[in-house]
Order: sequence, then C-alpha cells, then structure tokens
Amino acid sequence: MKSKRKVMNMTLVTMLLAISVFIHMIEPAVPLGIPGVKFGLANTIGLITLELFDAKTMLRVNLMRVLISTLLRGIIFGVGFWLSLFGVILSSLAVILFSKTTKLSPIGLSVASATFHNIGQILALILINKIWAMIYYLPFLLITGIPTGILTGYIVMLVLSRLKKTGLVIRLKGNTSQA
Repeated sequence: MKSKRKVMNMTLVTMLLAISVFIHMIEPAVPLGIPGVKFGLANTIGLITLELFDAKTMLRVNLMRVLISTLLRGIIFGVGFWLSLFGVILSSLAVILFSKTTKLSPIGLSVASATFHNIGQILALILINKIWAMIYYLPFLLITGIPTGILTGYIVMLVLSRLKKTGLVIRLKGNTSQA
C-alpha cells in the first residue's frame, strides 16, 4: 500500500509540474501591454503544490518549471532564465516563510509571491546589467503585482475548493517523503 501511495504522489507531482511548465510556456502569448508584467498563472501551481504537499515539493516543482521551460524555449542560462530563476527562488522562499509564520489566505500568499518575484527579477537585472537604475522600475512592478497576485490567489482558492469538494485529491501533507 505504501508503494501505491508513493506512485500516486509522484504522479500527481509530475502532473502539477507538467501543468506549470505548460502555463509558463503559453503565458507570454497573453500580453498585458506593460513591459515585464505577466499574470503569473504558473505560480498558481506552486501554491496548489504547497497546499497539497509541502514546501520542499513546491520548491522542487517551481525550480523544475523554470529549468524545463527555459530548456524548451532554448534560452537556458540566458537573461530570461536568470530573471525567472531569481524571481521563483525569492517568491518561493517568501511564500514558505509566510505560510509557516502567518495565517495568510492563498490570496495573501499569492500577492506576497508576486511581490517577491518582482523583487527577485529586479535584483537579477541589476546583477546582470550592473545598472542600479533598474530599481526605479520596482515600484511600478510592485503595484501591478497586487492585482495579478489577487487574481492568481483567487484562482488557487477556486481550484483548492473544487479539489476538496470532489474528493479526488486528499490532503497529502506529511506524505511528501514519498513524492
């Protein structure tokens, strides 16, 4: 029975990773008309993974999403890779910290994720270009991160609510040593 649970967890994590890569790949095709601003829909999968499993699994899914997506796009170790990597690391660490120390809802965690993702991207730009003036774009990104974070957080709440109602996915926290 333990082996069956392990296979089920690994399958679910793999499916979450595949969904996040797919979303990450198609999201740039939905322009918001503002340079550097995206909805961050792939981050919804990270938050769902955190709720279903744990922080370690969320971090693995998020990092693998960046690696696989940039490999598929052919931009591995390019500027886009570093922007995604810095953003996802900082946002994931912030979400892990806030989920352990506060009682933020998925919407609050999503806004925090968007905020720290933007900070990570600006830090990456500063390090890559060695131009501190990039910091002046940060307030604009932070302001746009609030509505996009609210939207993605609301999507996370809807998905989690639906998953709990259907009974198709049980709460998996504590079983990630098998994932």
